[in-house]
Order: sequence, then C-alpha cells, then structure tokens
Amino acid sequence: MKKILLTTALALLLTACDDDKPAVRLEAEATIPADAHDYFNHMGLHDTRGSKGQVRLSESGETVWFDSARTLLTYLRLPETANQPLTAYISTFEPPAHWLPVDDAWFVQTPQSAELIGKEDYFPFPSEEAAQAFANVHQGKVLRGKDISAADLGL
Repeated sequence: MKKILLTTALALLLTACDDDKPAVRLEAEATIPADAHDYFNHMGLHDTRGSKGQVRLSESGETVWFDSARTLLTYLRLPETANQPLTAYISTFEPPAHWLPVDDAWFVQTPQSAELIGKEDYFPFPSEEAAQAFANVHQGKVLRGKDISAADLGL
C-alpha cells in the first residue's frame, strides 16, 4: 500500500512539474478588428486617438485589446496577469504606425499628451532616438516600459 501511495505521489509531482513547455510567442494581429474594445473601459479602439495595444494569450490564442499604452501597461502589471504566458505589442506613435513588442518600445511621458491626443498617456517609439526627438519637442521624459511604475499608472 505504501508503495502504491508513494508511486502515485511521485507521478502527481512529476505531472505538476511538467511546465517545461516554452511559452508560444504569438505574432501581433496586423489589423485591429472593427469591433475591438478596450479591456478596461470597453471603448471602441477606433473611437479613441493615440497608440493601441494588444496582448496575445499564449494558451488560448485570444487577443486582448487596449486603447492606450497606459491601459496596456496597467494590464501587464496586474497580479492576475503578471505570470501568464503572453506576448504584448504596442502600436508606435510615429508614422507609419506598426506593432512593436512592448519590451522593445521607448515611451515618452509628456505633460502635453492631453493636448496631443485628448488623454493622459505614454507615446511609444521604436528607438530611443525617435523618442528623444519627440520628448525634446514636447517637454517629455523618455522611459522604458519597465521604468513606468505602478504608481505612475495609478495602481
């Protein structure tokens, strides 16, 4: 009986440790669907100005949409999503806009964001040089996504 219990316990332990599968990195969806809504405020993405975000959930393949860099970064900091296998993308602010992995983006925080796009937000750029050029014109500060604190996001 002990041998059966020990074998069963060992099998359960090995099964629980079978998390060695690499997370699948899903590509960004090329276009935003007409019916896409922000995860938090349910605003239509096509109804708001500024950069957009998307999170591709590795396990389900589902795409979660965001109407701003701020809401995307907030989602990534939530305890319930922090350890999920996912891939996050942000649309760049400089034309032509394209999807960029959020970890590769350079963000500009400027007091002029409400004047520029009608809301407080961060402006994502694909390079530090592009971000710095925008920051110089708009009295902004260049940051990496990891440098934007939970307090900055209002968490």
